[in-house]
Amino acid sequence: MIFQIGYLILGDDAEDEHNPGPKSARWTKTNVVVEKPIPGKGNKTITIRTSDMVLDHCELVVRSITNDRYKQLKILCDECGPFKVKCNHCPDGLNMYIVGRTIDHAENDKEPPLRETETNEMLNVATWTISLCEAWD
Repeated sequence: MIFQIGYLILGDDAEDEHNPGPKSARWTKTNVVVEKPIPGKGNKTITIRTSDMVLDHCELVVRSITNDRYKQLKILCDECGPFKVKCNHCPDGLNMYIVGRTIDHAENDKEPPLRETETNEMLNVATWTISLCEAWD
């Protein structure tokens, strides 16, 4: 899966062999519907859709292996956006804000954070969960 947020392309094997693409991308879109009781006999209700425009949300899980990718993701998340997001869900692109991030350095990471490899490249293994929301400015 290739996922592009602004200038950062995640998952292009030709460009970066050390940093994998997204592990998962979960898209949600929830319509706002209200239930109202109908006055009179019985317990009947009516449902009403209260909005015509509902925003897309995405929860993206990606791993960073190198320290360079870690820094790129941190800068991107700190900038907030809006960024043009391109993936198989929205191939023409969708403007989205980064509304939150979680960085997890877990025990099951293969390498401890910031350890040098044979090529003198610094590692910073982490699992990122990035929350995005469609921009409608």
